[in-house]
Amino acid sequence: MKQYLRFSLSFTVVTFLLVHPMSMTTAMARTPTDSVSIPSSKDKQSPIPSSAEMSRQMELMAKLHDYSFVDPKKSYTLPELVDLAQRHNPLTRISWEMAVQAAASTGMSEAQFYPTLTVESSYGGGYWSQKLTGAQSQSGIVVPVTLNDQASGDYSNLSAGVNLRYTLFDFGQRIASTKAAKRTQNAANLSFNATHQQITFQVTQAYYTLETDRRLIETAEVSAKSAEDVLGSTQARYDQGLLTEPTLLQAKQAKAQAAFDLVNARSNWEVARLNLIQVIGAEPECGLKVAPYDFSRLDSRLQAPLDQFVQTSLKQKPDLLAKVAQAQAAEQSLKATKAGTLPQFSLKGVQSYQNFNTTINGGAIQNVGLSFQNYAGSVNVEWPFFDGGLNRNKVKQAYSSWREANEAVLLARDEAVTTVWRSYTTAKASLQRKQSADELLKASQASYDALMANFNLGRTQIQDVLTARTSLAQAMATKAECDQSIASSLATLAYSSGQL
Repeated sequence: MKQYLRFSLSFTVVTFLLVHPMSMTTAMARTPTDSVSIPSSKDKQSPIPSSAEMSRQMELMAKLHDYSFVDPKKSYTLPELVDLAQRHNPLTRISWEMAVQAAASTGMSEAQFYPTLTVESSYGGGYWSQKLTGAQSQSGIVVPVTLNDQASGDYSNLSAGVNLRYTLFDFGQRIASTKAAKRTQNAANLSFNATHQQITFQVTQAYYTLETDRRLIETAEVSAKSAEDVLGSTQARYDQGLLTEPTLLQAKQAKAQAAFDLVNARSNWEVARLNLIQVIGAEPECGLKVAPYDFSRLDSRLQAPLDQFVQTSLKQKPDLLAKVAQAQAAEQSLKATKAGTLPQFSLKGVQSYQNFNTTINGGAIQNVGLSFQNYAGSVNVEWPFFDGGLNRNKVKQAYSSWREANEAVLLARDEAVTTVWRSYTTAKASLQRKQSADELLKASQASYDALMANFNLGRTQIQDVLTARTSLAQAMATKAECDQSIASSLATLAYSSGQL
């Protein structure tokens, strides 16, 4: 029978999956049907987005996130800056979305324990034509016979049905994949906590650096003022003929050097301020003001021995625990992959209805209709007996991923212990230098004041005064850097042990 297609229209009424009522709804991803090829150097590359397209994209992102959250009239303290960063840093939003995706994956894995019910329907039609010819045999002789059986007509076909599939037994594949998804979700939650700790640590370090640079500006201003005083005194004595011109030039050189150091200190402070603005997720022109920090409030003692910090790090550092959860997820994925190579037993049920109608031209019967209903059920066994090595390589890949995850745990553990040791040693050394830095600053200040007083009386050379002034500036910078080192190392110790 020859059939000529006139038209065909088919559609799916609805397809749905019976999932756990507590599982999260996931968005359907559109899968491209075209094959993807790597373009050669001779192929025309895709055009780079224009500046107008980039501007539109930036405007869209600006609508999704408000960057005008910094009050330019307020001076923010360290806790307030940490709060801004936790709410506005893009890393927190990215980490949150990753945790949401992991939770959705867990819901998808749990849905495997429930039956899949699919409702399908299609409607179509066309045109058919047939011509029947033949021959018959009489006493061994083939005699042609003309059959007047030629007809054609239009037809329509409606079909609808419900398919049910339920996996009865799969050697623990669904259980293992669900456990793997839950471990992955746990790792995502721990990574989210680690992101918050990381941002807190970055804000803290940027804040201490900014405050240290502010104190270095004050130090440079004091140094510039002292250089100006030395130049003023030198100029007065030079005008009286008590000093030579080379001595005056040395004083002018010291003043120029102090002015340069002040400009450099202010430049470093601006860079540190921009780094802090970037960490909290604001725009460079936000006009951020930072309240000063009193470094004298820092605790000058380590509250716990080194071993306690190490044990705390191994027990509660979130990024290390996330690595452990990922290794557990890789182990369960390996079990699920191995179970996927074994037979699966499932129950299938079908209920279908089909209605076929056609017209016949040139025949005694003008219209023919046929209705058909089907109810069926079966128990199926599926076993990938031969797949060209696909499952074998899946198992090999899963095993390698499990080994990789365990090696990552060992690496993260070693890095955590090493970081705790390093930060503890740095904090201890910084605390020990604090008293020396205080005494150095006090002695340098006294030496400079005494030499400056003697210089005004003509009892000391200008070189001694300039040397004392330089030593005082270095002592003030050393004090500021020592305080910053203590604060930074204590923050690093708290972060590396998971207590920040």
